[in-house]
Amino acid sequence: MNNLNKTVCLVTGASSGIGKQTAIKISNIVDHVYILSRDVSKLEIVNDHIINNGSDCTIVPMDLTKKNNIKELAKNIYEKENKIDIVISSAGRINQLSPIGSQNEDEVIKTFELNYLANLSLMKEFLPLLKLSSKGKFILISSMYSILKSQYWGGYQPIMTALNELVKIYAEENRNIRVNCICPSAVDTDFRNDIMPGEDKKLILKPEKIAEDIIKMIQNDTIQSGDIITA
Repeated sequence: MNNLNKTVCLVTGASSGIGKQTAIKISNIVDHVYILSRDVSKLEIVNDHIINNGSDCTIVPMDLTKKNNIKELAKNIYEKENKIDIVISSAGRINQLSPIGSQNEDEVIKTFELNYLANLSLMKEFLPLLKLSSKGKFILISSMYSILKSQYWGGYQPIMTALNELVKIYAEENRNIRVNCICPSAVDTDFRNDIMPGEDKKLILKPEKIAEDIIKMIQNDTIQSGDIITA
């Protein structure tokens, strides 16, 4: 198949949670999925699911907080594919909940580096590749806590609110690319389990449900670039 006729997708944070389920589900509608995470062993499991769905898959072991890694990745994908059609940014972290007076600044910096700065770098480096697609889409996973005002989320919520605003600015600057955030409420992920052990799983969403919502977003051409979607 000519590379320009292929649909190529990158999913970050693809080793677990929302990213894993999204990578598996989107492989049903694209030709090649690049899956990115630091955990190669978990990526290999996702790779098997994608191959079974009939799509090509490339494992990318990477730390997104190193911006030179992102630049090199964009270069490598361009050399192989000549473009990219869809970027789904699911990599992220949550620091422990506590009052602002007790926040660990080092942990907040780590969250800012991954949840905001890494996405800024992805937007910058993949913009030329998305422009080469006739249907370029950039989907970011934010959080309902970017919209809600909640105690003890001071080391996380403002960062995700800033991410939402970044999406709106990116949409204004690049009218030929569709960029959106999806803001799920509570989701059953490893991060959620770490900060809220013992939470009743019946009251929170499954990653598979959010992945389905993301696929619907991608396929729904009535959604406007810059829209922030709740789930």
